[in-house]
Order: sequence, then C-alpha cells, then structure tokens
Amino acid sequence: MTSLNQDEVEAGLKRKGFQQSNNKHKYYHLYINGKKESGTHVSHGKNQEIGPRLLGPMAKELGINIKDFVDLVKCPLTIEEYLNKRKERFVEGIKIIKR
Repeated sequence: MTSLNQDEVEAGLKRKGFQQSNNKHKYYHLYINGKKESGTHVSHGKNQEIGPRLLGPMAKELGINIKDFVDLVKCPLTIEEYLNKRKERFVEGIKIIKR
C-alpha cells in the first residue's frame, strides 16, 4: 500500500506551485493565470503518515488517481502533465470533488 509523509506531501505540492491558504485549515490551491484551478486539504498535525485512505480523497480533489498524486508529489509528474490528466478525467466524466 502506498503512503506518503505529510511533510513530503506539503513540500511536493509547494514545489509544483500550490499555495497554502492563510486560514486555520491547511488547503493547498493551484492558481493558473490568477484563477483557482484545483486544491486539496491536508490534515493538521506534525509529519504524519498519509495512507491510501486519505490519499484517495486528496487525489480525487485534484482530479487524478492515487498513483498520479504520488507522482505529482514526488516530482515525476510535471504540472503540465497533471493539468492534462485532470482535463482528461473531466472529459471522461469522472467526478472531481471541490471544497
């Protein structure tokens, strides 16, 4: 089973251009040309392991599958590839959760 370290997830999202919201919750949003394109919530806590039970919903919020989410965080997946995969899933009618 796949799991990621919370610090690894946050650092990976920031490397890809996601910005942390400035409120009491840890939301990471990606803005393209000033427009919010996507975002996900990261649980509070210090350096927790995030397993498939939470990676699934986080990936779904971003409009991709768990494998692509892991690749996005660990860097094999570029932001352009991420946006293309997200667009493909949207065209296929796969539901994307928005918060």
